[in-house]
Amino acid sequence: MNTDIEKLLIKSAKQNVANKTTSLGDIEVRSDTDRYTSQSRFSDEVKKVFNALPTIVAHASEVGELDSYKEVKTTMGSLIVSRDSNNLVHVFRNACRHRGAKLVEGSGCSKQFVCPYHAWSYTTDGALNNIPGHQHCFPNTNKSDNGLIALPSIEMYGFIWICPSVGENEDIKAHLTGHLAGMNAHLEWLKADELTHFKRFTKVWKGNWKLFSEGGLETYHFAFAHKETIAPFFYNNVAVIDKVDMHYRVVMPTKNLSSEKAQATDDLSLHDYSHTLFMLLPNTALLIQKEHVEFINFRPLSAGETEITITTLIPKSADLNDINQLRHWQKNHDITNTTLNEDWALGESIQSSLESGALPYIQYGKNEWALHAFNEELDALLSV
Repeated sequence: MNTDIEKLLIKSAKQNVANKTTSLGDIEVRSDTDRYTSQSRFSDEVKKVFNALPTIVAHASEVGELDSYKEVKTTMGSLIVSRDSNNLVHVFRNACRHRGAKLVEGSGCSKQFVCPYHAWSYTTDGALNNIPGHQHCFPNTNKSDNGLIALPSIEMYGFIWICPSVGENEDIKAHLTGHLAGMNAHLEWLKADELTHFKRFTKVWKGNWKLFSEGGLETYHFAFAHKETIAPFFYNNVAVIDKVDMHYRVVMPTKNLSSEKAQATDDLSLHDYSHTLFMLLPNTALLIQKEHVEFINFRPLSAGETEITITTLIPKSADLNDINQLRHWQKNHDITNTTLNEDWALGESIQSSLESGALPYIQYGKNEWALHAFNEELDALLSV
């Protein structure tokens, strides 16, 4: 995103504030409720969307040190994200090549991964390092053929991605940039590589993953769902919402956009006068605030259950030994969790209604066009 686009978004936000409106679609739409309750559809989504499209598995700072690692749970199972002694990032199946035991839990820093079952060990680049009793018990097992199973991965824009569907002879960077399309420039603008992880909050919610994702694509609910938290700082049902290829950008202006200073020019920063959401299909939302970013990951567990992880990313320059700075970032982390938990709780309420058979369909207004477009995009992916 260049300066001209940022100015255009500020100008559009001002117009929507003045007109008390939001980005509108052409029609109202009904959506069948089995979209959120069907287990067979869910299985197709996992296979054709989550296990096929490029996804973020970690922020780069989560494995920022040499020989650091982190376990990441995905729809493809447990994975190890590691940074080896040469500063190269890898993503492996978290399974020992002997009999499949998990090698790591949580995160840490180590020169090798040692299986807790029979002590087969691997270096952080995935190579099999040692087999106890190798010559006596496994004389025909070649260590070079039994390294950890790697997934195609790349470090870009401050995040670590897996690209499960990249072709054997395909350039992974080209594959990822092709998937991101118009969002590449936005992620460059974000400069997430200048951030570091602060704190993380993870919880399993009883709702379909799409219900939670859709909540970020409209601000119609702000005055009601968030009346005790963020509503006083935002305009209700006012946003600039754009589809960027298969992804979404939502600019949610804050009330200081009506200030005399802001009205005098369009040469303003989105960081100062809005919260901006980048929704990256299939399962990542980046909520960009004035000084930091919330990295939100949705991991579907079943048609009616989703694990949501919110990771607060703050400037690398932050001094967490300074008690005032520590309190500042903790407050921001807590406010975000409190606000988003209001959304997630409503998602659980909706899921309960849909699973009870109370409604044959739900409805999207013209102001909720992005929710319909989001589901159309998923339908297209499932039809392949």
